[in-house]
Amino acid sequence: MTFQKAERKQHKPKLALTGPSGAGKTFSALLIASGMGKKIAVIDTENGSASLYADMDRGPLKGLAFDVLELDPPYTIDKYVRAIEAAQAEKYDVLVVDSISHAWAGEGGLLSKKEALDQRGGNSYTNWAGITKEHEQFKARILNADVILICTMRSKQDYVLEINEKGKSAPKKVGMAPIQRDGMEYEFTTVFDLAMDHNAVASKDRTAMFDGQVFKPSKKTGEQIMSWLRGGKPIESKPAQIPFGEPTVAGTPEGECVMARPEQLEQIKARSEDLGRLGISEHTVWIGICSEMQKRHGRDVAGTDELSNVEAETVIDYLGRWADHLRNGKAKAAAKHTAADHAGMEA
Repeated sequence: MTFQKAERKQHKPKLALTGPSGAGKTFSALLIASGMGKKIAVIDTENGSASLYADMDRGPLKGLAFDVLELDPPYTIDKYVRAIEAAQAEKYDVLVVDSISHAWAGEGGLLSKKEALDQRGGNSYTNWAGITKEHEQFKARILNADVILICTMRSKQDYVLEINEKGKSAPKKVGMAPIQRDGMEYEFTTVFDLAMDHNAVASKDRTAMFDGQVFKPSKKTGEQIMSWLRGGKPIESKPAQIPFGEPTVAGTPEGECVMARPEQLEQIKARSEDLGRLGISEHTVWIGICSEMQKRHGRDVAGTDELSNVEAETVIDYLGRWADHLRNGKAKAAAKHTAADHAGMEA
């Protein structure tokens, strides 16, 4: 364990734009994206609002081409994750997620899931445990995505009285905290807060280029960020010391770098389906796998195709023990029920 000289590296930046409805988050995100890459995709949860800016023949978005994937409710974490993975697979330069507020407070989002848990009973406080774990996995998937990411977040709205140009008091709509879990905005490289006049200020900026400025986001904003990024040191891939031809898993500890074999993935699928027949939902199975991965290997995965062969064995064993536990519980319950029936007959 040794310290090394700190060097800025070319990690793909993750940006966030916050603001009340009408502040221009989608428009600004597309403008910034146009300066960061040519192949642009949008995950749209805003009722097709991004597509309104397609094929524009005038203005700053004239000629901008982008692809869109519209998400419909329920806005589950799984939908967001699968959409991000699809964008990575298609090798987009920039991905706009408009918006991630729905994953928290939208229909089928984490808050509605928490409410459903509370209504089913149990401790309202401890019900947060599963929600927190799922949100942490969502956050990790966003921040570790292998694509330049621009996320928008709606802001809570309020009105303040201001003196207008006529010297009279007039109400003005302003944005407050973003609609996401508290502190989410601090995870990004740079956060731009948009006002109703479409001007932005940086509430957080690791590039240090926008501190203290009030400006309208543009294509140049994206170009500035990319210029800053190119000033960093390229990230070098280190080849693993394994037999020739074996695919590796990035981020796994030494000795765990060989990809899971097809037969291992088939076992995982079969045991997951077995749990499904025992009444465990696919989503719950995946949450369990992620929890076991964190406990045993200290890392998050977005899919079974990211597992090493050692990790796959961990998952296979875990799913098997889970199923055995459920079967034993049902067997004991059935035996107890049978004994009670016999007792009743003898009486």
